[in-house]
Amino acid sequence: MTIDLNEAARLLSGHDRILILSHQSPDGDTLGSAGALCLILTRLGKLARFACSDEIPEKYDEMLSSVPAPAFEPEYVVAVDIADRKLLGKKLDSACPHIDLCIDHHGSNTLYADQSVVEPHAAATCELIYALSGLLGVTPDAAIAGCLFTGISTDTGCFRNANTTADTMRVAAALIDAGADAAEINRQMFEIKSRARLEIERMALD
Repeated sequence: MTIDLNEAARLLSGHDRILILSHQSPDGDTLGSAGALCLILTRLGKLARFACSDEIPEKYDEMLSSVPAPAFEPEYVVAVDIADRKLLGKKLDSACPHIDLCIDHHGSNTLYADQSVVEPHAAATCELIYALSGLLGVTPDAAIAGCLFTGISTDTGCFRNANTTADTMRVAAALIDAGADAAEINRQMFEIKSRARLEIERMALD
């Protein structure tokens, strides 16, 4: 069943122990969405944490450093930026047989959750989480803004891809105003290469 963000905000407001899921081989949008939503829900006095089947790449460590990870038995499960259940990965697929809500921007979403917000016009799921924060009455602080800016920047190729819209730029500007360090985030995401990446490039050149 598809719903809008207003209904998603109402559903989230009605639960206090919320588990948020990111897709396997995590990227900036799924991690930024999960991290921001955790922080937003925590601001509302709820228990929230996120989970991923795969190891989180090191370049996201700083972004996620302020995201809480309390232990609790979840009563509500939310998937973010996951178009198909098979993208959960083996670990989460077995651990989370039931998903209550999905928030996603992929038009290919298979509507596997009980209720789904799917808005393909958005460049990134982080755009939807930004709108959701307003509906929940939470003004993004620097930590939330950093998570959301990371997701939008990475899913748009640093605002170079065709999915970048005027709305995308407006949201990005609002996140910078809220404290997102755009220059440092873009440097971390696009200019710094891991040792493994450098080794692969060296082998390719050889």
